[in-house]
Amino acid sequence: MHALGQVVDFFAAKSLDVSVVKRALNALLPPQIRVMSAFLVSDDFHSRYSCIFRDYVYIINTAEVCMPFLKNYVWHVPRLHTSKLDEIKGLFVGYKNFASFSKASMDKNTNRLVEYIRIKQKGFFVAIFIRANAFLRAMVRLIVGTMVSYARGSVTKDQIEQVFEKPKSLNLLKAPACGLYFKRAIYKRCV
Repeated sequence: MHALGQVVDFFAAKSLDVSVVKRALNALLPPQIRVMSAFLVSDDFHSRYSCIFRDYVYIINTAEVCMPFLKNYVWHVPRLHTSKLDEIKGLFVGYKNFASFSKASMDKNTNRLVEYIRIKQKGFFVAIFIRANAFLRAMVRLIVGTMVSYARGSVTKDQIEQVFEKPKSLNLLKAPACGLYFKRAIYKRCV
């Protein structure tokens, strides 16, 4: 998985200049990780627990042949019918039990609110945007894998609906991690 807009927080024992913190962290971090901005926030802010929605995007390459330098950044699914993805995306929207869409969930509560799933295509690239109040481990990858399974004709709409009623009743395809991106966290108030 990749992160485009990860948010972290920490307490400092003394007052810090946020522009100095940003420069200092970028000097210490490996080049694959960059601090894009830094802000002072209230003491009650927590980057995980103050978040009300999270956005992920999953990228699929539908070309017959995928460029080799993209292999770590997209899932290559040749000739994928995106209209089929649009047909099925509504099944995952709403407040539902996503127990079947989690990796051996350690969470007791597997209910989540998926606010939307949007699909955009540009050339051979398909982007699946998913927003939810929270995600279970591997939830996005299992949703995307199930959508692709439907588009390929491997599962039916009825089978997917049944998975919500009878968790773990169907062995679901999990999309590979290479195409998954954490896009951003959304907070109730500005930080």
